[in-house]
Amino acid sequence: MAYVKLGAMAEGSIVKLNEDGAPVEFYVAKQDYAPELNGTGRVLLVRKRSDGEYRKFHSVKYALFGDSDIDVWFNGEYKSRLDLDIQTAMGSTKFYCAVGNDSISVLERPVFTLSCVELGVTASWCTTGDGTKLETADILLPPHPDDPSINRNYWTRTHSNRGYSVSLGVINPSASGISEYTYYANEAYSDMAMGLYLPCYMLPATLSVGKDGTVVTNTEPTAPSSITIPPQINGGSTITVEWGPASDEEDNLEGYKVERSVDGGSSWTQIYQGSARSTANLVPFGTQSVMYRVKAYDTEGLESGWKTSGQVTVINNTAPTAPESITVPEAVQGGQPLAVSWGASSDGENNLFGYSLERQVDGGAWAVIYSGNELSFSDTITKGWQTVAYRVRAFDEYNAYSGYAASETREVNNNTPPVITCEYPANTPLGVKNEGFEIPYSVDDEEGDEVAVTESVDGTAWRTFTAALGESNIFSLMGTDFMRVLNGRHTLDIAAHDGKAEAVHSLTFTKSVTSASVTLTGPMEADGPITMCALSVSGSIPADAEFAVEAANNALDAVPVWEDCTAAVKLGVNHIFANQTAANGFAFNFRVRVSRGESGKGGYITSVQGGFQ
Repeated sequence: MAYVKLGAMAEGSIVKLNEDGAPVEFYVAKQDYAPELNGTGRVLLVRKRSDGEYRKFHSVKYALFGDSDIDVWFNGEYKSRLDLDIQTAMGSTKFYCAVGNDSISVLERPVFTLSCVELGVTASWCTTGDGTKLETADILLPPHPDDPSINRNYWTRTHSNRGYSVSLGVINPSASGISEYTYYANEAYSDMAMGLYLPCYMLPATLSVGKDGTVVTNTEPTAPSSITIPPQINGGSTITVEWGPASDEEDNLEGYKVERSVDGGSSWTQIYQGSARSTANLVPFGTQSVMYRVKAYDTEGLESGWKTSGQVTVINNTAPTAPESITVPEAVQGGQPLAVSWGASSDGENNLFGYSLERQVDGGAWAVIYSGNELSFSDTITKGWQTVAYRVRAFDEYNAYSGYAASETREVNNNTPPVITCEYPANTPLGVKNEGFEIPYSVDDEEGDEVAVTESVDGTAWRTFTAALGESNIFSLMGTDFMRVLNGRHTLDIAAHDGKAEAVHSLTFTKSVTSASVTLTGPMEADGPITMCALSVSGSIPADAEFAVEAANNALDAVPVWEDCTAAVKLGVNHIFANQTAANGFAFNFRVRVSRGESGKGGYITSVQGGFQ
């Protein structure tokens, strides 16, 4: 039903109030009646018609309105005919009234009657000062309830000023118009002095008037417009229940009551009462289903109907355990990838779904950077970050999350590692090598820091030096350096370190050498003929190896004469030279040649010693 406020009703319009439970029409006679006495926000109502019952004013002579039977009847028997909420709402009204001959004061009553001047009568006998003409005065005096042509008397609260000590004025309207008449005090109490009456009283302007004109002190609020709960609810979790607003015609909405049912609506338990439009509620683990409903209530205790949610089946699922660990390298390099790994979680319902990895940069907010079922993630560290930390938690297929496993906060090294430039990309296999070789490369550093370079073979430092940035360097495995390396697979490392970060360039090769030869770098000259020599070869030479030792006493000649002295070396005896000539002068040299035999067993030569004469 649509309602309007009583204070919005036009003066002269008609409303209804119950007397003894039956509706009776009243005029809206005045908005804010006598505001200097009663303030604003109240409305004067005057009964449209008398109930047809004639009553005498008082039973004794010289009665004032404040002492009259009609006053007592108004505020006793008549008032009790009204609904209790209307009796409570009306309160008391202050009005001007004669309290003696030509003496006006202020009286206060719940129910009273109008004065002559308020009804527009200015007869000579009327006292003045007991009110002001109402703009609705012309419609307030009704026709006779039985016959409009019959004159009838209406009691007012106006007293006579014709010399009598006390008298009461009565309006006696006729079919031809309003006339005056006065029952004097010595008549007003008699059974002959009978009149009709129009009770009036004031009600708050905030009361509502229904479409049929009925005044109501209060109406129930509308039901809340909606109620919302999560579509998925986990047992043991706290959910938020939200609802739309309710409305109230009297603007006295006070709050909402929320109830929960765990048995499909058979029984309900209140979980909230208050003015908010949402509440948090813990759904105990083990609950099978849940539904909620909400209603509004006003300051008078009237309640709306319920707004009920759908029924949601509760998922009684436990969260996974937290990952047992999280591993973050201690060295974190700006601009470089970083491998983060963590231990596995377990789930009581065997429905583990994955892991959520979060990152915190420079002590700021945590942000999810990975969600999936892997146990590791390669992050990229932005250059310029000062610190970084990680935490990870597990979740199951119902989005139940475990606690976190958190890492220590790592400082980020924003220094750029040195750059090693080589014609062979890192980790390139160089293939089989059977003789010495060289690797050219250069080293540079973005910050221009001093760079220490270490060249290593199989983890053993070969050479360490301070690199000239941008200039060419040679990693050399020539001559005896190559000889020092055994057959097999080997790793070459070029490591460049600027004091803050290191870069390593690795290459691999396989050494495969099955023969070796040893000779002097240059012949040894003699003053005279060389007639004999003595040589010994130390090392490990397999028995089936092809082993030969030769010597020459004319090594400066274009074609030296090489004489086989293998047997003498094996026996440890001197070798006597057969050659006796030397075109370029006598000079000594030797050469040792060894090749693997059928067994494939390798060996080595540690030294060749001897002399000549």
